[in-house]
Amino acid sequence: MINFLMLLVAAAGTSTFGSCTQAQVRPQAETPVIVVHSPKGEQGDFRICDDGRVLIYPASHPKSCT
Repeated sequence: MINFLMLLVAAAGTSTFGSCTQAQVRPQAETPVIVVHSPKGEQGDFRICDDGRVLIYPASHPKSCT
């Protein structure tokens, strides 16, 4: 009985693979590229506040969220 079930599973598996061989290959869309350039002049820093604001400032003059 187990051999008969294995035969049915194997027969069903081969018929389903036959229908999948006609799948078409589609070219994948290009993903966008993010380019980061270092700033000219004095180096800066940033801080993300609790309320969602982003503070950007020169590294020599740090700021706080208050």
